[in-house]
Amino acid sequence: MSEQVDTQASGVVTGQRVGVVDSLRGFALFGILVTNTVVATMLWSSPASGSDPQPIFDGTADRFVYAVIDGLFLGKFYLLFAFLFGYSFTLQIAAAQRAGAAPVPRLLRRCAALFLIGAAHVLLLWLGDILTLYAGLCLILVLLRGIRPRTAFRTGLVLYFAFAALAFVPGSGGMSGLGEIFDLHRMHDGYTGSFGDTLTAQLSFGPKFMLFTWLGQGVPALGTFLVGLAAGKRRVFEDAQWISRWLPRALTLGFGVGLPVSIVTVTLSTPHGTMPSFWYGVQELANPFLTLGYAAGIVWLTRYRWAGPVSWLAPAGRMAASNYIGQSVVMMLLYTGYGLALADRVPPAGVALLAIATYLAQLRLSAWWLRRYRYGPIEWLLRAATYRSVPAWRLTPQGRS
Repeated sequence: MSEQVDTQASGVVTGQRVGVVDSLRGFALFGILVTNTVVATMLWSSPASGSDPQPIFDGTADRFVYAVIDGLFLGKFYLLFAFLFGYSFTLQIAAAQRAGAAPVPRLLRRCAALFLIGAAHVLLLWLGDILTLYAGLCLILVLLRGIRPRTAFRTGLVLYFAFAALAFVPGSGGMSGLGEIFDLHRMHDGYTGSFGDTLTAQLSFGPKFMLFTWLGQGVPALGTFLVGLAAGKRRVFEDAQWISRWLPRALTLGFGVGLPVSIVTVTLSTPHGTMPSFWYGVQELANPFLTLGYAAGIVWLTRYRWAGPVSWLAPAGRMAASNYIGQSVVMMLLYTGYGLALADRVPPAGVALLAIATYLAQLRLSAWWLRRYRYGPIEWLLRAATYRSVPAWRLTPQGRS
């Protein structure tokens, strides 16, 4: 294994990469994959034409799986991904400064490339693409790049919690009213039909869902970007003393607040698949705390005997964009007319297990790939656009140490 992976527990690795950030990003990919596949197959397999999706699998075990996703996954891992995007934004600025280059042109080219990749992604592969959203919000980060860390942190918290409070509005929780925006019956027929049916459905629903994602996740994602930006400016993952001081508090706050709320969500949602309307708001407010607990748990593991196993996540994190799109390819081949069209044939527990198997395969494939190549395919494209050059792709024998 290369030095870039082996030294990740110490904080900073070769090439100015922050290894724990890669591991956290790799961990976020796991939660995003499980969430996306379970939610998407539930949506695609819903034959209802009413205002709310009606899962075709509705046994106690099925409702329990959906409840676990709601309580422990949904709304947590995209926040971790957004936080790391904001943190990495500061690393990209630092890289430009080290090279003596103006950071803004590089960042704008990267945003443009990310948007184009995301547009292709949402049109052809995955309704819930976040790359276009991140590209758009990146422009705001460019404008706010000089903001002070404390101001960024406070502004980010205000944005997130003010938006999350809207979940207390009656009728706004979960997937309520989704059928009033999208033709769920047509969606079911499209994604469980032929290749052509799925492509037509994707081209039709993709742009609408992109707007839906922007409206539903834009403000909280921007808030989390700013919190990550503040952490990046402070270089928290490279400050061992800061981590030692704040890690116990983060673990206590994250799991002490976030986990009990999520357990209540699982308990309330399992019997009938629904919760009291006000509890959706409580869960939204608690999501960042459990995200904090997850992140702090990964950092804690890197500081003890589990540093080696946690480092297995880092290669996947270094190829996060490639793996994110790769997850969409696998999901569409398994569950839609692009391939086997299993969306209404596999129960949620089976979907979750297949997602875990996919993720484990990605861990192995990412490690294999990065022993031979410097970047993932999508990362290579982004780097080429950012630097306006053709990056060297294959590793030399010396680079495979």
